[in-house]
Amino acid sequence: MTKSTLSPAEYSYRELLRVIGDGDFAPGDRLSALALAKRFGVSRTPVIQALKVLEAEGIVRFIPGSGARLINPTEKEIRDTYLVRGHLEVLALQLGFDNVTTSRKVRLEKQIALETAYFQEGEKISCIQAGLDFHRELAQASENHRLIAYVENALKATFVYLMLLEPKNHGPSAVHPDEHAHLLDLILRKEREEACLFLRNHIDTSRSVNMPFLGEPDPGKNPYSKDARIKAYVTS
Repeated sequence: MTKSTLSPAEYSYRELLRVIGDGDFAPGDRLSALALAKRFGVSRTPVIQALKVLEAEGIVRFIPGSGARLINPTEKEIRDTYLVRGHLEVLALQLGFDNVTTSRKVRLEKQIALETAYFQEGEKISCIQAGLDFHRELAQASENHRLIAYVENALKATFVYLMLLEPKNHGPSAVHPDEHAHLLDLILRKEREEACLFLRNHIDTSRSVNMPFLGEPDPGKNPYSKDARIKAYVTS
């Protein structure tokens, strides 16, 4: 969609996501509605509306006397989120392992294809969203609505962290669609234990790949070495 086909608020929202995803602003930076309005060629009101949406999504905080600022998560917050997310998603996979129907398989394959295409096109935001949508679809198979809601909260936080902190030239994460394809293959082959172990390590290692400043995960908790994982994706 182009600027002419979107409302000013929708256009401002998309442009805000784009400039944040491109790294034009650092975590904690102030987002001036007036300056952004001039940059986007719109009035101040739709920019404020877009900032309010980003506030609801956990990307922006309005601070009295300071205006809108990007959130500035601590390393502990990010690590804690990924730790909880890993356990929640593995539990969801255990509960929903036998519920990956043909229709759900098709939906999972669609997200893998979208993620691959968006990565090749350099569409960072869409690539992140497609990758996380794969995890959402997989969690839905658990049919446990409380658990699905918890997973959704963790995935929303992950989206925010990746938007703000993932390097713009995130070449190593090109293996993510391959990881998702390999995970789906394990599920379809009914390799329950391997699939659950692979999912847990996928989440753990994706954190270190997408946010290298956090360092590598503990090798003692990661039976799949990086070399072994990449070899498996290439040959699977």
